[in-house]
Amino acid sequence: PVRTVSISPFFMGEVEVTWDEFWTFYSQTMSEGRLAPEDVYANNASNVDAISGPTPPFGNPGQGWGSGDRPAITMSPYAAQIYCQWLSGVTGKTYRLPTEAEWEYACRGGTNTAYFFEGDPKRFSSKGLRNRIFGVDTTNINSFTVYALNSGGKTQDPSYVKTNPFGLRNMAGNVFEYCSDWYAPDAYAQTGQEVTDPRGPDSGTEYVIRGGDYSSEAEELRSASRASTDSEAWLKTDCQQPKSIWWYSDMKGIGFRVVCEPDGLISTSSSP
Repeated sequence: PVRTVSISPFFMGEVEVTWDEFWTFYSQTMSEGRLAPEDVYANNASNVDAISGPTPPFGNPGQGWGSGDRPAITMSPYAAQIYCQWLSGVTGKTYRLPTEAEWEYACRGGTNTAYFFEGDPKRFSSKGLRNRIFGVDTTNINSFTVYALNSGGKTQDPSYVKTNPFGLRNMAGNVFEYCSDWYAPDAYAQTGQEVTDPRGPDSGTEYVIRGGDYSSEAEELRSASRASTDSEAWLKTDCQQPKSIWWYSDMKGIGFRVVCEPDGLISTSSSP
């Protein structure tokens, strides 16, 4: 259901966290010789040396697709959250994952249509008799999105696409992105018609993910599309006991981008 949502000001990363950025975090916080993961939150976030980072990943987490500016992938929500804690400590700013409402506001870039660019999901789809017979004009969606029809079956560098109206790249496609909200299928139905800075349920078992990935169909990339993590399935081939809290063994198309909280700005409202 449609809601009128008021969002306080925030800064968001232009692109998903890259491998170069994530490996910097990894090299400075590797778990060996540091605090056990369960003790991380008991420590002051500004104490960077107390933050315990990821254990070694499963094989090649980049899948051989390249590193550098490509989005860092296969890490768990926990790893993404600890990255934000580490980044806050080394910069003195408050970094975190976006809420679902912040993510959608940023994705829309001031629009209220299916995508932040022009186009009908049905006309972009590779499904349907008409589209199979007459073909699909994907010129526009290809300019803004890494998805099933143009990805080559892998993630791509941010320069592969144009920005949305807010100057953000790959808000639709490339990789799913974590939000800080616990997932509930009826989360929107549980609020009033007008809400301010919603943050989802108080508890849950899976997190909201947004944006689609390199294997998503066009209709799955709408600005309002939402999905959730599936931790049990994404750890199916992890033979460790207990299974890793840092890396997913069976999910390649997942990453994240960060939000930075500004200081001293006045809240503004929007109606996506």
